[in-house]
Amino acid sequence: MTDKDNQFDKFDEEKEAKTGFDDQPSTHQDDVDDGKYADEEAEPTGRSRPRLVIVIIAILVLALVGTSLAFLVPAPPPQPVPQPEAPSAPELDLGELFDADDQFNPQLLPAAVGVYSSTEVIAEVGDGTVLRGDFVRLYMPGADPTELLNQLIQIELLIQTAAAEGIMADQDVVEQQIEQIKLSQAGGDDDTFRMFLDEIEVGDVANLRRLLERDQIIERMIMKYTTVEQARARHILLARDEDDEDSDDAALQAQAEDLLRQLENGADFAALAQEYSDDPGSGMAGGDLGWAPRGLFVEPFEEAVFSMEVGELRLVETLYGFHIIELLDAPELRPLDDPGLLQSMAGQQAFATTFIPWIESLQMEAEANEQIKVVVPADELVSVPEPEGL
Repeated sequence: MTDKDNQFDKFDEEKEAKTGFDDQPSTHQDDVDDGKYADEEAEPTGRSRPRLVIVIIAILVLALVGTSLAFLVPAPPPQPVPQPEAPSAPELDLGELFDADDQFNPQLLPAAVGVYSSTEVIAEVGDGTVLRGDFVRLYMPGADPTELLNQLIQIELLIQTAAAEGIMADQDVVEQQIEQIKLSQAGGDDDTFRMFLDEIEVGDVANLRRLLERDQIIERMIMKYTTVEQARARHILLARDEDDEDSDDAALQAQAEDLLRQLENGADFAALAQEYSDDPGSGMAGGDLGWAPRGLFVEPFEEAVFSMEVGELRLVETLYGFHIIELLDAPELRPLDDPGLLQSMAGQQAFATTFIPWIESLQMEAEANEQIKVVVPADELVSVPEPEGL
């Protein structure tokens, strides 16, 4: 393998770490030191929202699965609930978090009331329910209980909407996840696995299966209702070798122009990409970059892609070298087709401007139709320990 191969493999590794996908070219904006990065946080819309967390089936520590589900759907601004007036959540006096010796005591933070195995209904949502056990498992001491309850209501609405649309979890994937978790966390032993599930407050395998099913459905719904303008292009990259001080840009450009002429005369783009492209992420795929939104490519490349006509060929220079680009499909508004894009700046912006308004409208419609009933007010779901010695 050449030094240049190592260089572009490194670009791909960095890109995968930032965006969560590894089949895109090193023309992505998140590889550039002086541009917008895909892992920058999108500008918030409205009130502050929890950062989007996606549980991919790589099976991380299972606690992540058990605590992240509610935060897949950030809470919308508070909406009136068709309920008699309920007391608001208790305000937290920071001074009460210190013990008699003026030492911070996390045990004085508000904590959830109940156990994770509780099946008590705390909210009715359409034909479904929100259980106290889910609230207990997901509640972080000191957090706003009203916000978490609202998030759980949104998730139940999302699950019911998915069922109505025929979107279901892939059971083969779920069972594979369970086996992977069992193997990695318990060495495949049933008793150890049960102890592990109990320790992380998931309960049993049936509840784990339910959580994984819901997580998969939630991700699919987020992908479906997060829409953004995307274009599809392919390219051939002739990369400059930054480690070679004698690198000849003129010769590289001449080679790119020669390839461009061959393409204009009818040469097969995919074949030339496989033979000449220095982009390991797309070269073997004939240069195809797939559908991609704005914000993922360096500016000269992106400007070309989103201004070209379908079938047009264009030679563009970026800091990586020379690219011969062909636009395969014109920009259009379409759902995301890669979960990794949700971690990019463009994906987060699309999530905030398309998915969030959609889930908020879904909740407002349910409230207007009196399909949401809070059975246990949020302030009764937590308790604030009495400070001692104050």
